[in-house]
Amino acid sequence: MRFESCEDFFNWMDSFIPAQDGRPGLVRDARLERMGLLLSRLGNPEEAFKSIHVAGSKGKGSTSRFLSAILSAAGEETGLYLSPHLVDHRERFTLDGKTFDDDLMLECAEALSGIVADLTLPASIGPSFPTTFELYTAFAYLLFAAHGCTWAVIETGLGGRLDATNTLESAAAVITPIELEHTKILGDTIEKIAIEKSKIIKSSGSAFTGFLRPEAQGIMMREAYDKGVPLYSLARECVCLETETRLDGEHCHIAFEDGYDKQLVLAMRGGVQVQNAALALLVSRHLGFHHDGLSEAALSKATLPGRFEHHVYKGRDLIIDVSHTPLSLSHTVSSFNALYKDRKTACVFSCIEGKDVERMLEVLLPAFPRVVISRPSSFKKSDSAATYSLARRLNTHGAELSHQPGARDALDAAVKDADAILVAGSFYLASLIEEVLDAEQQ
Repeated sequence: MRFESCEDFFNWMDSFIPAQDGRPGLVRDARLERMGLLLSRLGNPEEAFKSIHVAGSKGKGSTSRFLSAILSAAGEETGLYLSPHLVDHRERFTLDGKTFDDDLMLECAEALSGIVADLTLPASIGPSFPTTFELYTAFAYLLFAAHGCTWAVIETGLGGRLDATNTLESAAAVITPIELEHTKILGDTIEKIAIEKSKIIKSSGSAFTGFLRPEAQGIMMREAYDKGVPLYSLARECVCLETETRLDGEHCHIAFEDGYDKQLVLAMRGGVQVQNAALALLVSRHLGFHHDGLSEAALSKATLPGRFEHHVYKGRDLIIDVSHTPLSLSHTVSSFNALYKDRKTACVFSCIEGKDVERMLEVLLPAFPRVVISRPSSFKKSDSAATYSLARRLNTHGAELSHQPGARDALDAAVKDADAILVAGSFYLASLIEEVLDAEQQ
């Protein structure tokens, strides 16, 4: 199949929504078998490069971006696969955060579509054609192989054990902090979710963990032991982690027990980013691609859409952050209020189904005089009216609440008497807000 543009190709991939017929969960249960068949037909492009596989509830996108920056600074051609995107599908498949040439993307698009046209998956493992996320993942591998990437940093989509990315035999498995999320799919306890994410640890490489809860860390240790691989813990090796959010960036102090001691200013602001940067440093130093000075400079310059991203809307400061768990939201709110402590503030919030909305509201409501509840998107299941109702019940601090499902209406409600606005809670809300901002600039 020939595509006139990359946008045509992305629309084609987005049309492969999983069928709802058959046994519930069938596609997910058979995900690795399905991906194995698809990748085999493509010539197993994932074997053309070394990989680092990243899973977790929060910080996995930023950690992946930091890792790709360090690898690129070391001279490696580094593919970066993230999800979801905020504005442009190209954000998912990049060369160290930079877009690939459209001609190469279209060449790989035609190769993928040609294989899919002749591919029939067995009925016993779901629909006969791949799903959208399976296609995204296969396309990323094709693109990285075609470009000649020597390394790729791959972020999981959902969980780990049955994620479409988990066909990799990675050189490193990196686990960022774990919280309750997607509980209907991954399990309703930290332990159950940790087990799902631990399965990206492979006998082919090392394991690395960020600041995990004890019950999650114990599961990672057992998985690493069962696989016969070393596990390196940021909590154990890091002796200093200090940070301050300022207008010019995130001012950090990172030190490890072996004497490594650095002061950094990260372009990606927000207090949680120092943890993500430190985890990327831990991985790079143990895997041998850290270069003193070069690695730190790469970390300092790395950016990613939607990570404490600053805009101006109707003369007010606007921060967009895709924090979508209680702990990550707590870090974001703390950084935001430290930065704007003398300003009148407001928050626009939304949450998709499966997230811990009650605990997130418990973070937000005491922190803002005005909270506007909005709808993340029609693409993901959500109930903004139910979120608003819950917020009203939890609102013991007297915050001014309103319910504005539309992104523009929500922004306009937030800027009333506010000098600085935080948008948080969902990738999909952030995407809608970015569209509003783009329309304002045209």
